[in-house]
Amino acid sequence: MLPRISPLSRFRVLHHMGTATSLSSLPFPLHCHCTKATNFDHEFESHSNRTHFLNSLRNQFKSGKLNNIHQALNFFHIMSRMNPLPSVLDFTLLLGFIVRMKHYTTAISLVKQMYCSLGIKPDTFTLNVVINSLCHLKFVAFGFSVLGTMFKLGIEPSVVTFTTLVNGLCVRGDVGRALQLVEHMEKMGYRSDVKTYGVLINGLCKMGETSEAVGWLRKMEERKWNANVVVYSTIMDGLCKDGLVSEALNLCLEMSRKGIRANLVTYTCLIQGLCNFGRWKEAGSLLEEMMRTGTMPDLQTLNILVDALCKEGKVMQAKSVIGFMIMLGEAPDVFTYNSLIDRYCLQNQMNKATRVFELMVSRGCLPDIVAYTSLIHGWCKSKNINKAMHLLDEMVKVGLIPDVVTWTTLIGGFCQVGRPLAAKELFLNMHKYGQVPNLQTCAIILDGLCKGQLLSEALLLFRALEKSNLDLNIVIYSIILDGMCGAGKLNDAWELFSCLPAKGLQINVYTYTIMINGFSKQGMLDKAEDLLVNMEENGCMPNSCTYNVFVQGLVAKREIVKSIKYLTVMRDKGFSVDAATTEMIINYLSANEGDNGFREFLFPK
Repeated sequence: MLPRISPLSRFRVLHHMGTATSLSSLPFPLHCHCTKATNFDHEFESHSNRTHFLNSLRNQFKSGKLNNIHQALNFFHIMSRMNPLPSVLDFTLLLGFIVRMKHYTTAISLVKQMYCSLGIKPDTFTLNVVINSLCHLKFVAFGFSVLGTMFKLGIEPSVVTFTTLVNGLCVRGDVGRALQLVEHMEKMGYRSDVKTYGVLINGLCKMGETSEAVGWLRKMEERKWNANVVVYSTIMDGLCKDGLVSEALNLCLEMSRKGIRANLVTYTCLIQGLCNFGRWKEAGSLLEEMMRTGTMPDLQTLNILVDALCKEGKVMQAKSVIGFMIMLGEAPDVFTYNSLIDRYCLQNQMNKATRVFELMVSRGCLPDIVAYTSLIHGWCKSKNINKAMHLLDEMVKVGLIPDVVTWTTLIGGFCQVGRPLAAKELFLNMHKYGQVPNLQTCAIILDGLCKGQLLSEALLLFRALEKSNLDLNIVIYSIILDGMCGAGKLNDAWELFSCLPAKGLQINVYTYTIMINGFSKQGMLDKAEDLLVNMEENGCMPNSCTYNVFVQGLVAKREIVKSIKYLTVMRDKGFSVDAATTEMIINYLSANEGDNGFREFLFPK
């Protein structure tokens, strides 16, 4: 028998979780779900066999044949008209099936009807149904309200009650509070069970806290509890996502030594982990072991192999897996085809990519937005904008709305072929399709306009973006600064550069280098050198590119002594002289054979 919770403990757990304590606070109105009399209703009235009806109902519950919400509501209607009413257990069984059908708001409403209209006193099981439904609806705070109602009515919560709330907190990503709740329940005398730990482990893995999840697995072992394959597979999946594939394989061995057989999920997550790190031989061996033990791979498992092989450029091996997939009776789906299309597009094999796309359509597999976007990206990369635009029109015709990735790809394509004004028109038309440009889209169009010597157009768009709700980042400002410096508008660039800290932006090495390059090319070497010193003082260390552009400016102005000084600094810092700087030095030496400054530095005696 579980211990009674002291009033102080009750207050602490509710205060800690910040909840109300009344059923009336639930966010759902009381609805009457009673339906009109049906044939079943009349049949019940005709022979008035209450016991027979309830036994029949319980048999349906046990057999799992109840899977229709209208039928369930009709049963509730009949039960609510009985005199005397069926037990709360019978009502709870019915509610359980309604929850399994995922009609959570209906289940909550029916409990309120039982409580408020029928006068049935809820018990722990009934209120657990309500808490479970609220947690599924992501109203975890109201779940704690129901816990408060249980305390108020003197109804003893169970471990299931707390585990349901722990799961609700984990699902919404609040694993810290879930751990605190487990600590509270144990202090109140409620001993967690295997399911509580399983829920916590799942929550920790989803938040990337895999090492802590392993710790909870060890706690289960300390309590002599047997973790099941779901718990082990969850941790293995987390380890693989953290890149700890060898640790995941070791855990799989540990699991098998304890007599727990790996299932399809176990093998799938391990195969994906191995594929992600190019461990193809081990992935193949694991696939063979999987089938040897009688676990056949499903479409998802094989798609993981196909996708990983395609990403590695192993298209022939990917095709072999697709052949094996078909042999097993699994038809390739849109994900399978997309993996091949994407690979061919990356390899600039657009005819092959198009053939796969056409094959997908001919086999009745409707292409999705990913397939279209991959092809559009491929044609843009091949500088065939007409085909890319044709695909965009085709997308719209079949009812697919191009997303921001599709638009960004097209805008980038137009910029690549030297048509930035056409790219700008696409950029301005995105909103007609309900799409809002993201920062990457903005960066691509501004860069395209600047590189196309359309700085005035870029600045007009930039000022409009500044007034919009977009939170422009340092990349956007760096593009505009580069455009200004390239057009010789150094005063405007310096003014904008000086405003960046006030805008809350951290100036990075790339932005500093743009300004140093701008000053150097205009022969403003003192200004460039001051900025070079200033960036170091601000904790932003110059890189190889920063030094190279400054040295190029020095060489162009025949500042040989200072050039050698900074070339020495570069050498001491381990930076190499790039091709452009080397060419400038060679050209200088060719034109100034009598100048031995560089010769002595480059060829010391």
